[in-house]
Amino acid sequence: MARELTFDPVSFKGLEYAGWQKGAASYDALFGSVTRHAMEPLLDATDVRAESSVLDVCCGLGYGAGAALSRGARPIGIDFAPAMVTAARERYPAAVFRQDDAEALNFDSGVFDAVICAFGVNHLQHPEKAIAEALRVLRPGGKYAFTMWCVPGRSKFHQLVLESIRSYGTLDVPLPAAPPPFRFSDPEACTIALRGAGFVSPHVIEVALAFRPRTAEQVLDLTYSAVRLEMILSLQTDEARGRIHRAILEGVARFRVGGEIELPMPAVLASASRPS
Repeated sequence: MARELTFDPVSFKGLEYAGWQKGAASYDALFGSVTRHAMEPLLDATDVRAESSVLDVCCGLGYGAGAALSRGARPIGIDFAPAMVTAARERYPAAVFRQDDAEALNFDSGVFDAVICAFGVNHLQHPEKAIAEALRVLRPGGKYAFTMWCVPGRSKFHQLVLESIRSYGTLDVPLPAAPPPFRFSDPEACTIALRGAGFVSPHVIEVALAFRPRTAEQVLDLTYSAVRLEMILSLQTDEARGRIHRAILEGVARFRVGGEIELPMPAVLASASRPS
């Protein structure tokens, strides 16, 4: 049954909600050009095949559900942002999408063969709740997998942006209380969280991904489509923000190969099973 979701607008969750409502229109051309390539590895990690029942949590534009459909699976995608749900329905009309909260899923227990979450755990106020909910809705022996960006340094996009902010502005800004942004970039943290929720046989790998924009300005666009980064940039002085923009645009030159730009953005992929 559908339910209306509301969030405190000044909380981290409320700001994430507002950001993804606004960002749905540009997602496909920006982060989507990178994240869609993580879907097959997520489905492989959860052993999705024909007739598998799959829950795509924090589904965004529905790439995971769409990839599951191509395998003959039966996917349902959920996202807390109605704009994302609407866009996913338009993109993949054969799949089911609905608004729901990853931290309090509106599903019975033990109903899915697989649960995936692509780049969603870092946007959650209480990621442990979402991991526990994934366990709850899985059938015994079912599999769960999520992805998160590797640490800055491994992820050159995040390194470029954060170094630019640190050099020409400040990261010490009054954000609402939220989990550390790169907590699940650490394989050990992923394993601890999965075991803590009750999962068994955790496994963590790295997936090679990259952002290949047409112009340096698109790197700045990508920066502003990341909700937490946009929050940080909005709290800089105008002068500092201008310097940060210039540093990002100039820094892109380091990632030109011939006439093309490529910023490596590898991801951590963590998977585990519900006990049989």
